[in-house]
Amino acid sequence: MVSRMEAKAQVLVVGAGPIGLMTALHLKRRGVEVKIVDRAEQGSAHSFAVVLHPCTVEMLAELGLVDPLRWQGHSFNRMAVFANGERVARLTLPVDGQFANGGLTLPQDVLRSALETALRAAGVEVEYEHTFAHLEQRGNEVRSWLSTAPHSAGESVGSKARNQETCVVSTFLIGADGVQSAVREQLGIAPVQVGKERPFAFFDVPQPALAEATAELAIGEYSSAVYPLRGGSTRYSFELPSLPNHELRLKELRELQQERMPWHPTRLDAMEWSGVRSFQPMFAERFGYWRTWLVGDACHATSPIGAQSLNVGLREARELAHAIADCVKGGKLEHLSSGYAEQRRLEWRRLLAIGERSFGPRAPVWAVRHFEQLISCLPGSRDDLDDLLEQLGISVL
Repeated sequence: MVSRMEAKAQVLVVGAGPIGLMTALHLKRRGVEVKIVDRAEQGSAHSFAVVLHPCTVEMLAELGLVDPLRWQGHSFNRMAVFANGERVARLTLPVDGQFANGGLTLPQDVLRSALETALRAAGVEVEYEHTFAHLEQRGNEVRSWLSTAPHSAGESVGSKARNQETCVVSTFLIGADGVQSAVREQLGIAPVQVGKERPFAFFDVPQPALAEATAELAIGEYSSAVYPLRGGSTRYSFELPSLPNHELRLKELRELQQERMPWHPTRLDAMEWSGVRSFQPMFAERFGYWRTWLVGDACHATSPIGAQSLNVGLREARELAHAIADCVKGGKLEHLSSGYAEQRRLEWRRLLAIGERSFGPRAPVWAVRHFEQLISCLPGSRDDLDDLLEQLGISVL
């Protein structure tokens, strides 16, 4: 059986990952009535380690969130860069504002918990186990249909659950529902794939950081990286030529380290966790229209090593939230298309190395050859990315 009901909100956010939570938090702080839903059960997602850029650390500090994140994360402010087996640079991450002197690695559930706690303190609870079904944009409103299948402790396995369908009537809808975005699909917006799908292997190893506050990036036929984690652990990431058909173990980790990072003298004797995931670099051909907009992985994806999709997505969440808050308070809707959407298009064309480019005379040969790989693996965007490229002697004309 299906029960139907209707709810209202000024803005409905679909997806309660870090980017959806950031969007909802900024909307609420601007005085906008917001509703946020997610199809997963609360706390059901596996937590991966994430890399936060200096500008993201500063943005979280402005929200009063960075201190509880720091003691559960690991700060780093330098990155050694290797090309074809030789060290070619030692980068210093930019200092952004008062609080960020470098980047930060931490479990994604720690970031999600901090954002969700701040949102709850502002009076908004995430509504879990709500699946987005479809939408209709009608004049000055968006009608979104959500379905739930509530569980009852007294129900037997064979009993029929009462499914609930809710129609949420909102002034705006924001899709922050990830790479397989149902909101994007409903809008009929196709993802533009850039290059081939790339599988990556990840290993968390009980090994202190090779050098305090330093990460490593290796560029060549495939990209690889080492990031320090809290508690004396290290994350190894390796791009793979193909997706493996078995679980990767310590043997494969040792082989990858010897092949990709032969300069490491440390023998790896144990590992805490391993995982494999494929990434298809892409960006959406449109970032939304009228009163429905996309943010984060719903509209772009790139290499996990530079973590640009997450970090740029968090900044997008703030910018989109403020633009929509202005519209709710009487601003012009056209500013979303001419401002937010156009800036997203230009930035992601740059981060995905799309279009013609030429290099300054100081650009190293290795960097020009591997530029598309390099730009997606550096932990920065906008001015911070320009700073890192300049340290490598690269100017893009």
